[in-house]
Amino acid sequence: MEHLMQPQQPNSGIFANWKRKAFQVCLLLFFVPFNLSAKASPYQDSIPGEIYRKVDQLPEFSGGKEALLKFLAQNLKMPYTDADRKVFGQVMVKFVVFKDGTVGNVGIIKGLAPAADEEATRVVKAMPKWVPGKLKGTDVNVEMGLPIRFDYVAIATLEKDKLICDGVEKAARFPGEDQALFRYMAQNIKYPELAKYHKTQGNVMVQFFIEKDGSITHPEITSGLADGLNEEVIRMLNKMPKWEPSLLNGEPVRTFVREFAVIFRIM
Repeated sequence: MEHLMQPQQPNSGIFANWKRKAFQVCLLLFFVPFNLSAKASPYQDSIPGEIYRKVDQLPEFSGGKEALLKFLAQNLKMPYTDADRKVFGQVMVKFVVFKDGTVGNVGIIKGLAPAADEEATRVVKAMPKWVPGKLKGTDVNVEMGLPIRFDYVAIATLEKDKLICDGVEKAARFPGEDQALFRYMAQNIKYPELAKYHKTQGNVMVQFFIEKDGSITHPEITSGLADGLNEEVIRMLNKMPKWEPSLLNGEPVRTFVREFAVIFRIM
């Protein structure tokens, strides 16, 4: 008989204590209005032609601003070092959307710190093709600007089934009575048949965000198992009900949950 989803208690070391501050990436999705000449300085690039700042139709990320927000949220990864954790503020990135939709000539208009500047630049360079801008009905090269802000996220530990967050007045909380989180996990995870057949068991370690609205986002396996166990953990998290978010100065803040363990055992 299989036994699944018995989360280890904190004194077993299942949930790693956070000893560092994290960063919440707030994506302010608007483009910098360049109040300069209609043409930017010429660059040496692989796409011939002028580079414009003022056009009839601005370039657009494929799928619009919501798709751009999703891309940035999924791809920005701020290093959690002792130096980086003290960095809060905004990086202003400039780039060119060429007339074939590719992104290039990426640079920093206003920097914040080396790690933040480097990460913002890396992600912009990794963008897929845009819908190019137009001037008089013709696709042209257009210079754009994008501010990316790095803000504070609460430090958190888990005791029993409750998050304890440092620096906030109220920690994120799974809805319900005591042990509600563990009961939800035990009732909603299914041991995959292939894993039972192969007698695959052990711990799946996962990290995820609790957003300001309480939803679970970006679950990622940090140490996993085969035979569908990783996928089952992600499925369970994706259908999890909303949490009550952490509060700082009466306002909800994002929470990053690291080293969350789901244990699979076959008895």
